[in-house]
Amino acid sequence: MTASQAPAQQNFKIHKIEFEGLNSLSADEIITTTGLKIGESFALSALDAAAQRLVNSGLFKNVAYRTRASRNQITITFQVEEAKVTSSRVVFDNFIWFTDPELIGAVQRDLPSFSGTAPDNGDTVERIIKALQRFLHEHKIEATVTHMVSQDSPGSSIQEHIFTVNDVPMPICSLHFPGATNVKEEKLIESSKTLRGNEYSRKFVSLFAANNLLPLYRELGQLKAAFSPPLPKPEATATCKSGVDLTIPVDEGYIYKWDRAEWTGNKALTAQELNALLGMQAGQPANGVKLDQTSTEIQKAYGRKGFLLVRVKSAPEFDEQAQNVVYRMDVVEGPQFRMGRLITRGFSDVETKQINARWELKTGEIFDQGYSMEFSKKDLGEILRDNVLQRRAQGKPAPNVKWGSKIDRQTLTADVTLELTN
Repeated sequence: MTASQAPAQQNFKIHKIEFEGLNSLSADEIITTTGLKIGESFALSALDAAAQRLVNSGLFKNVAYRTRASRNQITITFQVEEAKVTSSRVVFDNFIWFTDPELIGAVQRDLPSFSGTAPDNGDTVERIIKALQRFLHEHKIEATVTHMVSQDSPGSSIQEHIFTVNDVPMPICSLHFPGATNVKEEKLIESSKTLRGNEYSRKFVSLFAANNLLPLYRELGQLKAAFSPPLPKPEATATCKSGVDLTIPVDEGYIYKWDRAEWTGNKALTAQELNALLGMQAGQPANGVKLDQTSTEIQKAYGRKGFLLVRVKSAPEFDEQAQNVVYRMDVVEGPQFRMGRLITRGFSDVETKQINARWELKTGEIFDQGYSMEFSKKDLGEILRDNVLQRRAQGKPAPNVKWGSKIDRQTLTADVTLELTN
């Protein structure tokens, strides 16, 4: 932050506030951020504080200013360079007394350009907290507002700013699912019984519906079923004081029938073999739960042929008129790996010799990812029988066996580790 020469302290009034360097930001919004107002008395200390607020906002890479006086009036010009700012969606997690438009309007009183997102750096989040805190106080709700950043999945680049009301109990007392037909509302309520009595959170309820309720529809072929954002409202009954009456609308959509899968990129496994893994029948409802598990089954099948880095991308194509679905399945098989070393740890010399003698997957052979489990069932129990009996006689638990593997992408080999731990 830099400043050009400002006038000596006199009884100046702020006549005008200008900006140079604004490209995507609103001048009215930034004036609000400065805290300065047209017509108020000018003070150099206030101008410095305003410039610092612009820096703290995170919206600018550089901030400078200059002033121009005329008689008893002064014009302030801020010279700014906008920063590259990423923004994320704002979620009002449990403001059960208000709608989103009402909350957005409350924030806009302090941040006129606010439309439901907030920069990922700077002081905008703190300003939103203060605006929400003031709004609650105006409605005689004595509570504090906190903020956290949430990501839907580890490593995801998509995040949300979650604003939460604290110090107010709001257990979920009752549930409603308007739109439920094919899956009865009673079944949805029963499947959601763990929600009852828990504190309401829009984020948690939405994730719960996606992870626990949508599969009920996907299993029946309703692949486009969707739950709308939850609609809470305060409920006060004799059995549930200061509770939440929760409505989660559902759009069930069509029941889609399975047409076929179209495979590309597969060489080691035929389309017939892959279709067998799907287990789908033409004309029957397309079981979305089974389709969701397909990738794991395909990886297992390819793993038995040494393809350890296989990836499968699936894309449904819906025929709305016929209510059919075709799945485009793109397979990237990757390289084929061979057996490297068998490494044993924690076994006696006798046990180690027996393991090496019975292990049939030799170095240099096509790697079989499922062979270790077969070996455990067929051979390892017999090899460790004396060990187990001895430990039982000593009052000790059975030994614990741990399998591991490590691949070398340069040599295209996979080492297998078999470890005995107590």
